[in-house]
Amino acid sequence: MTARIGLLGGTFDPLHVAHLVVADQVLDQLGLDEVRLVVNHRPWQKEGDREITSSARRLEMVAAALAPIEGLAASDVEICLGGLSYTVETLAALEKDEPDTEWLVIVGADAAAGLDTWHQADRLRLEREFVVVNRPGEPDVDPPGWRTRRVEIPSLDVSSTEIRALVAAGRSVRHLVPESVIHRMDEWGLYRRSS
Repeated sequence: MTARIGLLGGTFDPLHVAHLVVADQVLDQLGLDEVRLVVNHRPWQKEGDREITSSARRLEMVAAALAPIEGLAASDVEICLGGLSYTVETLAALEKDEPDTEWLVIVGADAAAGLDTWHQADRLRLEREFVVVNRPGEPDVDPPGWRTRRVEIPSLDVSSTEIRALVAAGRSVRHLVPESVIHRMDEWGLYRRSS
């Protein structure tokens, strides 16, 4: 029997509750076997924007947060590939290792609006189905020419940018970020103004 696995790629710098809600809602609503959170090695769309925490540390935070959650798992496929992270290359690597799997790419509505700018977008448009999750303030418009299915999630307006800003300001991020992630952020001194 073919496994159906969702792929939620991201920088996860850091992972927060909205990421978990997206993954869990897609897993549940589509009846998938698993959702993997794919930690980007070097996210090509964020190159030069800011300093990004090492991929090894981001993977450790994601893996620690997901360890007790059935059906969700961390993936290091893009870290193992090295270089810039491109979805088309990630999928090729996964299909080589797990050929009997149906892969569904999960994106927010904001990312779905920019699918035409992705690396080898024409190939992705022809070969892939995307799961589009709603985001606060985003229109419910699927990108023309792409195979998509929509999953509605509870509105959570939380971002990694906001989490980093709260930590830098010395404010609490409890209940916005899993305790295991907070522990590692504290241990490593991540996102503080002096780090």
